[in-house]
Amino acid sequence: MFEELKKKILKSSLLWSIILIIAGLGLAGWNAMNAFYAATGYVDFTQLESGQIKSQLVDFNLAECYGCYLIAGEENTKTHQQKVTHLYYVIMTGDENSAVEDWRYMSIKVPAKYESRMDAISEATANGTAVEPLLLSGKIEKLSAEDESYFKSYFREAGFTDEEIAAETIPYNIVVFASKASMSGVYIFLFAAGAILLIFGIFRIAKVAGGSSLKKLRKDIANAGYSESMIDSDFRSAKSFDKKGTLKIGRLMTYYISGSDARAIPNNKMMWAYQNTITHRTNGVKTGTTYNVMIYDEVTPKGHTFAVANESIAQDMLTLINTMLPWVVVGYSDELKKLYNKNRAQFLELRYNTCDHTAVEAASGDSPVGGQP
Repeated sequence: MFEELKKKILKSSLLWSIILIIAGLGLAGWNAMNAFYAATGYVDFTQLESGQIKSQLVDFNLAECYGCYLIAGEENTKTHQQKVTHLYYVIMTGDENSAVEDWRYMSIKVPAKYESRMDAISEATANGTAVEPLLLSGKIEKLSAEDESYFKSYFREAGFTDEEIAAETIPYNIVVFASKASMSGVYIFLFAAGAILLIFGIFRIAKVAGGSSLKKLRKDIANAGYSESMIDSDFRSAKSFDKKGTLKIGRLMTYYISGSDARAIPNNKMMWAYQNTITHRTNGVKTGTTYNVMIYDEVTPKGHTFAVANESIAQDMLTLINTMLPWVVVGYSDELKKLYNKNRAQFLELRYNTCDHTAVEAASGDSPVGGQP
């Protein structure tokens, strides 16, 4: 029994574990360098040679700028008003105090709030006058094909040939952050989230492979007062209500898998069971139906929700409970719900306290059990 359940859990959890591992690797790997720079400090952009410029987080004091070549905005769909969100300017790698030898023109994308300062720096650069540097932080990214076309057009209009553009520019863009602290926090969070997903995915596989997924089941069995040999026999003769054989009702216990753990409910503690049907709609159109069997027991009075494939299986499951476990109230009504929640003692007098809690053989031809919310 235990080895069989171990294999079932491994098989059922393997796909999700692999998805978690892949997602974790992707998220952590994609944000690893950004999180590193966010934690240890941004690179000084002015000290980078053109060949060293790549995707990385940078700080720099901008003292020279060569004009705006592109404005990005958005339109309010209700008022149709245009709003500037970002502006693209031309800057140069390095600065007069750095050791950079191969200076190139490149792009910088700034939030709209920097427009007046950037225009002032551009004007000062054109006039050859000094201006107070603007401290900026951002991430270097390669220009998209569309943005690069605007970038090159700016230089063509200034009289540059294609050969000069290729020799004197690099197709990279510094995307300036509106808030350095906020973006640093985002990168660290994303990396940490990816690491957690990766570790959790590996843990799930290790847990099942090592047998830890059966610990709660063994505890359920011990708390119910049964031996493992009794439960092994009960499990093998139990009736299954799903194709994978992970939801089964025996004479002694009801067996199921929750996440990566095998669990069992002692049938002699079961109080109430009914069908719960949920109709899903999108924009008023029915998109599907979910069938659940709700089981409430003294160990878990807030209840368990067991999803089944269809209404027929839900009714078969309730019929078996109704006939084999006569102390369980089967079916739903608002009156039963109110009684269960407000007067548990009276609810238990309906069936729970009226008979011996020993499973009986289910008679053939028993009719389905109605009543559902």
